[in-house]
Amino acid sequence: MQTGRSGLLITVEGIDGSGKTTQVDRLCARLTQVGRAFVRTREPGGTPIGDKIRALLLDPASDMTALAEVYLYAASRAEHVARVMRPALEKGLIVVCDRFVDASIAYQGYGLRSAGITPDLVRQVNDQAVGGVMPTRTFVVDVPVQVASARLRASGRQQFGGEDRIERRGPAFFEQVRSGLAAIGQADPGRVVRVDGQQSVEQVAAEIWRDVEALLGSFDGPDA
Repeated sequence: MQTGRSGLLITVEGIDGSGKTTQVDRLCARLTQVGRAFVRTREPGGTPIGDKIRALLLDPASDMTALAEVYLYAASRAEHVARVMRPALEKGLIVVCDRFVDASIAYQGYGLRSAGITPDLVRQVNDQAVGGVMPTRTFVVDVPVQVASARLRASGRQQFGGEDRIERRGPAFFEQVRSGLAAIGQADPGRVVRVDGQQSVEQVAAEIWRDVEALLGSFDGPDA
Protein backbone atom coordinates (compact mmCIF):
# COMPACT_ATOMS: atom_id res chain seq x y z
CA MET A 1 0.00 0.00 0.00
CA GLN A 2 1.07 3.60 -0.47
CA THR A 3 1.38 4.63 3.15
CA GLY A 4 0.27 8.23 3.61
CA ARG A 5 -0.96 8.54 0.00
CA SER A 6 -4.58 9.19 -0.88
CA GLY A 7 -4.40 8.01 -4.49
CA LEU A 8 -4.64 4.54 -5.97
CA LEU A 9 -1.75 2.98 -7.87
CA ILE A 10 -2.57 0.13 -10.24
CA THR A 11 0.21 -1.57 -12.19
CA VAL A 12 0.06 -4.13 -14.99
CA GLU A 13 2.93 -6.55 -15.53
CA GLY A 14 3.75 -9.37 -17.92
CA ILE A 15 6.48 -10.62 -20.21
CA ASP A 16 6.91 -9.05 -23.63
CA GLY A 17 4.02 -10.21 -25.81
CA SER A 18 1.71 -11.02 -22.90
CA GLY A 19 -0.85 -8.42 -23.95
CA LYS A 20 -0.40 -6.25 -20.85
CA THR A 21 -0.37 -2.93 -22.75
CA THR A 22 -3.63 -3.86 -24.46
CA GLN A 23 -5.07 -4.42 -21.00
CA VAL A 24 -3.80 -1.03 -19.84
CA ASP A 25 -5.66 0.42 -22.85
CA ARG A 26 -8.85 -1.39 -21.85
CA LEU A 27 -8.59 -0.45 -18.18
CA CYS A 28 -8.08 3.23 -18.98
CA ALA A 29 -11.01 3.16 -21.37
CA ARG A 30 -13.25 1.75 -18.61
CA LEU A 31 -12.05 4.35 -16.10
CA THR A 32 -12.89 7.06 -18.63
CA GLN A 33 -16.28 5.48 -19.23
CA VAL A 34 -17.18 5.57 -15.53
CA GLY A 35 -15.88 9.11 -15.11
CA ARG A 36 -12.86 8.45 -12.92
CA ALA A 37 -9.86 10.82 -12.96
CA PHE A 38 -6.62 8.98 -13.65
CA VAL A 39 -3.09 9.33 -14.94
CA ARG A 40 -1.74 6.78 -17.39
CA THR A 41 2.00 6.23 -17.55
CA ARG A 42 4.63 3.58 -18.27
CA GLU A 43 8.07 2.29 -17.38
CA PRO A 44 10.79 2.63 -18.29
CA GLY A 45 10.00 6.19 -19.27
CA GLY A 46 7.13 8.40 -18.26
CA THR A 47 9.28 11.57 -18.10
CA PRO A 48 11.63 13.30 -20.59
CA ILE A 49 14.68 11.90 -18.76
CA GLY A 50 13.04 8.51 -18.38
CA ASP A 51 12.22 8.33 -22.08
CA LYS A 52 15.87 8.98 -22.93
CA ILE A 53 16.92 6.20 -20.53
CA ARG A 54 14.27 3.92 -22.08
CA ALA A 55 15.71 4.48 -25.55
CA LEU A 56 19.19 3.65 -24.27
CA LEU A 57 18.01 0.50 -22.46
CA LEU A 58 16.07 -0.88 -25.43
CA ASP A 59 18.51 0.04 -28.21
CA PRO A 60 20.22 -3.19 -29.41
CA ALA A 61 23.39 -1.14 -29.98
CA SER A 62 23.64 -0.36 -26.24
CA ASP A 63 26.39 -2.48 -24.69
CA MET A 64 26.19 -2.30 -20.89
CA THR A 65 26.84 -4.45 -17.84
CA ALA A 66 23.98 -6.09 -16.00
CA LEU A 67 24.57 -3.87 -12.96
CA ALA A 68 24.48 -0.72 -15.11
CA GLU A 69 21.13 -1.91 -16.48
CA VAL A 70 19.76 -2.29 -12.96
CA TYR A 71 20.81 1.24 -12.02
CA LEU A 72 19.49 2.77 -15.25
CA TYR A 73 16.03 1.31 -14.66
CA ALA A 74 16.13 2.59 -11.08
CA ALA A 75 17.24 6.05 -12.26
CA SER A 76 14.33 6.24 -14.68
CA ARG A 77 12.00 5.10 -11.88
CA ALA A 78 13.28 7.68 -9.38
CA GLU A 79 12.53 10.48 -11.85
CA HIS A 80 9.17 8.95 -12.71
CA VAL A 81 8.05 8.62 -9.09
CA ALA A 82 9.18 12.15 -8.19
CA ARG A 83 7.80 13.92 -11.28
CA VAL A 84 4.66 11.96 -12.14
CA MET A 85 3.50 9.27 -9.75
CA ARG A 86 3.87 10.79 -6.31
CA PRO A 87 2.31 14.18 -7.29
CA ALA A 88 -0.67 12.40 -8.86
CA LEU A 89 -1.15 10.12 -5.86
CA GLU A 90 -0.94 13.04 -3.46
CA LYS A 91 -3.77 14.68 -5.42
CA GLY A 92 -5.87 11.58 -4.80
CA LEU A 93 -5.75 10.41 -8.42
CA ILE A 94 -5.72 6.90 -9.80
CA VAL A 95 -2.40 6.10 -11.48
CA VAL A 96 -2.32 3.28 -14.02
CA CYS A 97 1.24 2.24 -14.84
CA ASP A 98 2.38 -0.15 -17.55
CA ARG A 99 5.15 -1.90 -15.54
CA PHE A 100 6.76 -0.76 -12.31
CA VAL A 101 9.28 -2.07 -9.81
CA ASP A 102 8.08 -5.69 -10.10
CA ALA A 103 9.29 -5.63 -13.69
CA SER A 104 12.83 -4.82 -12.56
CA ILE A 105 12.78 -7.55 -9.92
CA ALA A 106 11.61 -10.07 -12.52
CA TYR A 107 13.62 -8.93 -15.56
CA GLN A 108 16.90 -8.15 -13.80
CA GLY A 109 16.64 -9.92 -10.44
CA TYR A 110 15.51 -13.24 -11.92
CA GLY A 111 16.40 -12.85 -15.59
CA LEU A 112 20.01 -11.76 -15.04
CA ARG A 113 20.99 -14.14 -12.25
CA SER A 114 23.70 -15.65 -14.40
CA ALA A 115 25.32 -12.19 -14.46
CA GLY A 116 25.35 -11.99 -10.67
CA ILE A 117 22.14 -9.99 -10.19
CA THR A 118 19.66 -11.12 -7.52
CA PRO A 119 16.10 -10.10 -6.62
CA ASP A 120 17.32 -8.73 -3.27
CA LEU A 121 19.94 -6.55 -4.97
CA VAL A 122 17.31 -5.10 -7.32
CA ARG A 123 14.96 -4.40 -4.40
CA GLN A 124 17.72 -2.63 -2.49
CA VAL A 125 18.69 -0.46 -5.47
CA ASN A 126 15.05 0.50 -6.00
CA ASP A 127 14.12 1.21 -2.39
CA GLN A 128 15.15 4.85 -2.61
CA ALA A 129 13.85 5.18 -6.17
CA VAL A 130 10.27 4.31 -5.18
CA GLY A 131 10.42 6.13 -1.83
CA GLY A 132 7.63 4.04 -0.34
CA VAL A 133 5.35 4.31 -3.37
CA MET A 134 4.03 0.82 -4.09
CA PRO A 135 0.97 -0.42 -5.94
CA THR A 136 -2.34 -1.09 -4.26
CA ARG A 137 -2.97 -3.70 -6.93
CA THR A 138 -0.72 -5.35 -9.51
CA PHE A 139 -2.13 -7.46 -12.32
CA VAL A 140 0.22 -9.98 -13.92
CA VAL A 141 -1.02 -10.96 -17.37
CA ASP A 142 0.50 -14.43 -17.60
CA VAL A 143 1.09 -16.39 -20.80
CA PRO A 144 3.57 -19.14 -21.72
CA VAL A 145 6.75 -17.85 -23.33
CA GLN A 146 6.04 -19.59 -26.64
CA VAL A 147 2.65 -17.88 -26.85
CA ALA A 148 4.17 -14.47 -26.11
CA SER A 149 6.89 -15.04 -28.72
CA ALA A 150 4.33 -15.97 -31.36
CA ARG A 151 2.34 -12.82 -30.59
CA LEU A 152 5.42 -10.63 -30.95
CA ARG A 153 6.22 -12.19 -34.32
CA ALA A 154 2.64 -11.76 -35.49
CA SER A 155 2.52 -8.12 -34.35
CA GLY A 156 5.31 -7.14 -36.75
CA ARG A 157 6.74 -4.63 -34.29
CA GLN A 158 9.65 -2.89 -35.94
CA GLN A 159 11.21 -0.79 -33.18
CA PHE A 160 14.94 -0.49 -33.94
CA GLY A 161 14.22 -2.43 -37.15
CA GLY A 162 13.23 -5.59 -35.23
CA GLU A 163 13.50 -6.91 -31.69
CA ASP A 164 14.72 -4.54 -28.97
CA ARG A 165 17.70 -5.27 -26.73
CA ILE A 166 15.62 -7.09 -24.12
CA GLU A 167 13.52 -9.10 -26.59
CA ARG A 168 16.73 -10.42 -28.17
CA ARG A 169 17.60 -12.33 -25.00
CA GLY A 170 15.48 -15.26 -26.09
CA PRO A 171 13.11 -17.84 -24.58
CA ALA A 172 15.32 -19.02 -21.69
CA PHE A 173 15.57 -15.46 -20.35
CA PHE A 174 11.82 -14.94 -20.57
CA GLU A 175 11.16 -18.24 -18.80
CA GLN A 176 13.18 -16.87 -15.88
CA VAL A 177 11.29 -13.58 -15.99
CA ARG A 178 7.95 -15.39 -16.01
CA SER A 179 9.07 -17.49 -13.05
CA GLY A 180 10.12 -14.30 -11.28
CA LEU A 181 6.71 -12.72 -11.75
CA ALA A 182 5.09 -15.87 -10.39
CA ALA A 183 7.38 -15.80 -7.34
CA ILE A 184 6.54 -12.15 -6.70
CA GLY A 185 2.85 -13.00 -6.79
CA GLN A 186 3.23 -15.94 -4.45
CA ALA A 187 5.10 -13.76 -1.96
CA ASP A 188 2.50 -10.97 -2.04
CA PRO A 189 -0.92 -12.50 -2.84
CA GLY A 190 -2.82 -9.61 -1.27
CA ARG A 191 -1.46 -7.19 -3.86
CA VAL A 192 -0.62 -9.27 -6.94
CA VAL A 193 -3.37 -10.84 -9.04
CA ARG A 194 -2.44 -13.33 -11.76
CA VAL A 195 -4.68 -13.20 -14.82
CA ASP A 196 -4.63 -15.92 -17.49
CA GLY A 197 -3.52 -14.04 -20.59
CA GLN A 198 -4.52 -16.90 -22.91
CA GLN A 199 -8.14 -15.91 -22.51
CA SER A 200 -9.64 -13.52 -25.04
CA VAL A 201 -8.75 -9.83 -24.71
CA GLU A 202 -12.33 -9.20 -23.55
CA GLN A 203 -12.21 -11.93 -20.90
CA VAL A 204 -8.91 -10.66 -19.48
CA ALA A 205 -10.23 -7.09 -19.43
CA ALA A 206 -13.42 -8.18 -17.67
CA GLU A 207 -11.47 -10.07 -15.01
CA ILE A 208 -9.23 -7.07 -14.33
CA TRP A 209 -12.18 -4.68 -14.26
CA ARG A 210 -14.09 -6.78 -11.71
CA ASP A 211 -11.19 -6.43 -9.30
CA VAL A 212 -10.64 -2.73 -10.02
CA GLU A 213 -14.34 -2.00 -9.66
CA ALA A 214 -14.25 -3.57 -6.18
CA LEU A 215 -11.28 -1.36 -5.29
CA LEU A 216 -13.10 1.72 -6.52
CA GLY A 217 -16.03 0.95 -4.26
CA SER A 218 -13.97 2.00 -1.24
CA PHE A 219 -11.89 4.64 -3.01
CA ASP A 220 -12.91 8.27 -2.61
CA GLY A 221 -10.93 9.83 -5.45
CA PRO A 222 -11.94 12.77 -7.67
CA ASP A 223 -14.13 12.34 -10.72
CA ALA A 224 -12.83 13.17 -14.17
